[in-house]
Amino acid sequence: MLQQAIWLAKKEIKHHRILLLFTLFGTMFFALITSVLLDKSAKKMFGTEMVQYNHILLDIIFVNITVYLGTIFISGPYLSFRAIKEDPFSKRMAMLRSLPIPVPVLSLSRTLMMLITLVVMSITFYSTLAVALPEGFYQLISPVEFMVFIVFWFGCSLAIGGLNPYIEYGTSGKVLHLTPFLFLGILAITITTSYKVFDLGIVELILVGVKSNGWSLALLSLLIGVTACTGWNKILTHRLMKRDYY
Repeated sequence: MLQQAIWLAKKEIKHHRILLLFTLFGTMFFALITSVLLDKSAKKMFGTEMVQYNHILLDIIFVNITVYLGTIFISGPYLSFRAIKEDPFSKRMAMLRSLPIPVPVLSLSRTLMMLITLVVMSITFYSTLAVALPEGFYQLISPVEFMVFIVFWFGCSLAIGGLNPYIEYGTSGKVLHLTPFLFLGILAITITTSYKVFDLGIVELILVGVKSNGWSLALLSLLIGVTACTGWNKILTHRLMKRDYY
């Protein structure tokens, strides 16, 4: 089953290689913006100078890019509201269901495609971020602490991003476009709560956590991410078995 799923995932990745390239460039662009805000955040938190910056913007960009690193977000279904009516992911899955491919293979191939995309985009995002950050940043956040920071957010990408294959292939185009608005609402509440309770933004809070807890925080996030991603795959399998595409 695994070999079949890998073969199917590779075929899908090859089919979307141009959109993957555009998404890669988009990921680099967001990394460059993030580098400016993250550097100011480190200076504010651990430096000696007074720094003013928009922590809300940092949280919105960073958390959103974390969630969508496992998707080809620069593609028609994500950029065009026509997907609400046309529902291209459902049509694609309907075609695949018509083939003699077991449902577990289909669901696993969707998860593997997400994982491949996530790894490629994560390497792109965090490598660009690491290079773009000025030398002064690493005097406040050591390279080891920055690596812990990266692993923590990668775990978050696995935990939350693992939901994306289910949204794409287990729901409809309407849900695909409504989900970001729902997520932004939850994010707004989380940011507000974090600042009121801790007087820190989400990214700022994680930077403090990295300083305080080190690798234990990152490994916990990674464990939760792997567990959640596995769970989302099982839910997707069950959904594909029950869903009628015709």
